[in-house]
Amino acid sequence: MNLSKIPELAGVPELSFTENLTLQEAVEQAKTIYDTYYKEMAGSDAKYSQADPVALILDTMGYLYYQILQYIEVKGDSEMLPTATGNALEQLAALFGLNRHAAQRATARVRFTLSAEQPGAVAIPAGTRVRTESGIYFNTTDYAEIPAGQTTIDVAVVAETAGADADGIAPGKINQLVDPIAYVASVENVSASSGGTEPESDDALTQRVYLAPSIYSCAGPLDAYAYFAKNWRNDVADVKITNPSDCVVRVYFMLEGGKLPSAAELQEMENYLRDERLRPMCDKVEALAPEETVYNIGFTYYIAASDKRNAAAIQAAVAEAVETYQAWQRTLGRDVNPDELRKLVRMAGAKRMIMTAPAFAPIPETGIAKLGSCAVTYGGIEDD
Repeated sequence: MNLSKIPELAGVPELSFTENLTLQEAVEQAKTIYDTYYKEMAGSDAKYSQADPVALILDTMGYLYYQILQYIEVKGDSEMLPTATGNALEQLAALFGLNRHAAQRATARVRFTLSAEQPGAVAIPAGTRVRTESGIYFNTTDYAEIPAGQTTIDVAVVAETAGADADGIAPGKINQLVDPIAYVASVENVSASSGGTEPESDDALTQRVYLAPSIYSCAGPLDAYAYFAKNWRNDVADVKITNPSDCVVRVYFMLEGGKLPSAAELQEMENYLRDERLRPMCDKVEALAPEETVYNIGFTYYIAASDKRNAAAIQAAVAEAVETYQAWQRTLGRDVNPDELRKLVRMAGAKRMIMTAPAFAPIPETGIAKLGSCAVTYGGIEDD
């Protein structure tokens, strides 16, 4: 069973529509039914060997019976929010008027620079193409022009292709002019590209469906603001809503991959949530980035002599465990917890570890932990 990973459904128990019947049990049931009816009709117990055609037919019917049961299991799972995925989840979402968010195209601002001042305005047509050296294309969204006597203008561009590949391109990397414009000597993005996302994941859509009933209230409940914040863009990974004073709503959020929102993204979120179709009239909505608390990782670990043949695999597993811990720790309001790191390293196969960092540190509900330095040392093999 594929249970959703969203925390709101973490306590929902697994449900089997076939009472977890196994293949062997299905085959045995088919034989039991046959034996029962045979005895009622013939007056004696059925007798057949393993290679008897009757036994083979019963095995076949048992297998078919089990396959039908699996279809029943899948059908039942597809109708329950914790286990629905793919198209089945979209059908559930449709009951709440929701659709899966499509992939979104990244945006940025690109500066067009002339070789020299010109006596007249230089036009930059809408749709002018620029790209990175690696071939990620962007188009200008509107007509723009560099006025006479000036040499630069910043223009909004949008990626030609939706998806995360065009997201997070650093300033200066969108620097190739594809469609030549007279007198334009260079182009480069002055802001990192943002907003490029893949289609909404099953977990993200599941969470929106879970929160959807709250939006029917006209009072502005916490879950409604959380729902609309996640509805703003596909890559909103975590949201915390606070109410520090009457009619003031603060929305703290972070993006996928542990990224904090930029100033522009905070303003876009704020503008979205201030829409009077979403916001109760008296609420003042503020979008804020979580405050970061820096923590470090430092430890030496050892591998037992009995595991020395697997030493290379264990070292790789420990490295992966450290990355898993970093991702786990990058969650709004989650205290810095060294015990989680110890658990992951031990599960990776290390015999023991000597940890110097991190130390436990409380994180406020609107804050987030940020990795500073990471120093992991392999101490070698030692006796069990």
